Amino acid sequence: MRSRHASSCHPTAVAGRLARTCVAAVAVAVLAAVALAFLMAVPARAVAGTVEKGVSFTGYWNDSYTGSGPRAALRQLHATGATWVMILVTVYQNDIGSTTITCSGAATPTDASLESIISYAHRIGLKVMLKPQLDLTDDPSHCRSQIGSGFSDGDWATWFASYDETITHYARLASAAKCQQFSVGCELDSTVAHVAAWRRTIADVRAVYHGKLTYAADPIFVGPQVVTWWKALDLIGIDAYPTLSTRLRPTVAQLLAGWRPFYAQLAKLHTRFHKPVIFTEIGVRSLVGAARAPWDWECTGAVDLTGQSRWYRAALQSFSARDWMAGLFFWQWSTYPTVGGSHDTGYTPHNKPAATILHAWFAHDLR
Repeated sequence: MRSRHASSCHPTAVAGRLARTCVAAVAVAVLAAVALAFLMAVPARAVAGTVEKGVSFTGYWNDSYTGSGPRAALRQLHATGATWVMILVTVYQNDIGSTTITCSGAATPTDASLESIISYAHRIGLKVMLKPQLDLTDDPSHCRSQIGSGFSDGDWATWFASYDETITHYARLASAAKCQQFSVGCELDSTVAHVAAWRRTIADVRAVYHGKLTYAADPIFVGPQVVTWWKALDLIGIDAYPTLSTRLRPTVAQLLAGWRPFYAQLAKLHTRFHKPVIFTEIGVRSLVGAARAPWDWECTGAVDLTGQSRWYRAALQSFSARDWMAGLFFWQWSTYPTVGGSHDTGYTPHNKPAATILHAWFAHDLR
């Protein structure tokens, strides 16, 4: 899959630059009215807690989760009806040829800040998945999915030793903070063929963390970058940004049609490994044409709030029809409480019609 992340960039690495002032009360009312047109499709089901109804909470600096602002943003996230939150922590290596990973740089949230925001999430009633991910600091022409190009066997052994040390550090933190779920990696496509090394890393994580485990995979279904070790985990994790339509402004029906072949591939994974599937990430920007390439966080264009709402509706409707899907985490919610609104073209649904869609569906069990 074409990577959405280049170097240390990420959809919300530019969140601060996309931040806008909060929309006025009148504008919010207008957005809500637009969203109401979509709510007729929401089924009347009893509320239950079986599905992981999640949103990704993303900070990219050492103090991103510190202070009153991130807590206010987390309360906004919770108000969508989410029962789970994914909390992101990004660690780094210099380039794709590096074998040393660091979690002590200025761009990595501190352990203390992670512990504090996890505790607060639990306090307001959210379950937590901690999701470490690895990015590159000095290699803008490559991304994490290309790590190790040209590595020798010795290089791979050194890299996995560093990765194992890093990921078990966060597994211990997740255990101490009572996180209900933990991701052992994210979109490390070039590494997954090293099956024995991954099984050792997962075993080391299980030695210190006893909650549910997943891995956030790119949706690659053929070739050497396919994950074959799902049975070592509890959940098959997929970062879901499929091309659902080539149209600039697809309808809900067209988007639903686009989901069907994607779910057909996921059903094969579920059948093969006998594991439930979660979307460790799923989302689209509020941008004209975003459904063509939902992973593209860099493209520019006009705001399309309706398009994002249609995409959310189709995503939730498709998800609810598959009882082997265990959960989904929408990408993403910023730690800045003012990010979002009627002029924002980013991924966040905050202060957009998509948030109303999310709230309406999250009020039910998604089954």
